[in-house]
Amino acid sequence: MLTAVELSKRYSGRPVIDGWSYEWPKPGVHLIAGANGVGKSTLLGMLAGGLVPDAGEVWIGGVSLKARPARALSCLAYCPADCPVFPFLTGEEWLAFVGSVRGGWDTETLDQLTESFRLHAYLKTNFGHMSLGTARKFLLLGTVAAAADVLILDEPSNALDAASLAALQATLRRLAKTRLILMSCHETSRHAAFGIRPENTVTLT
Repeated sequence: MLTAVELSKRYSGRPVIDGWSYEWPKPGVHLIAGANGVGKSTLLGMLAGGLVPDAGEVWIGGVSLKARPARALSCLAYCPADCPVFPFLTGEEWLAFVGSVRGGWDTETLDQLTESFRLHAYLKTNFGHMSLGTARKFLLLGTVAAAADVLILDEPSNALDAASLAALQATLRRLAKTRLILMSCHETSRHAAFGIRPENTVTLT
């Protein structure tokens, strides 16, 4: 479902990811682990098409991200660790934009998480006026509810309240039966609740 081949990325001449390869061939929840600064976000960004590698290639659903980016990315949804959304957009406008780009939703997940995240009250609110936690919920909603076979989530538990985190964990465990979910999460106490098994962990050093 997702394959990395000899990926490399340098910043200021320093290698962050160097000739890294791995394959995730089937559905499930998988973890990219490692100490802060080891390159987890860089790797996830390259796998999701948000960062261009200096060398190497990514294949999504058997399609080369380099050769056919639009086709490859149609199979994938990505939530970065930050909130790169224009502050003047409302939650409703953001979801409409994401839905138009993706060509539709997993409506069951969209409705479930909108309710569990308590986002109905913020649909008309600009991102510039939202708390970090609320903004993160909208980005997670737009990713997890996408009709995509591969979900990449960078630190999805950041800034979430306990109830929202539990709802997200339950949703990801359900979706993992049919989708590949690749994530980073530095809080090891939460790994099992996401459905992550030890054998599904790759550690960067």
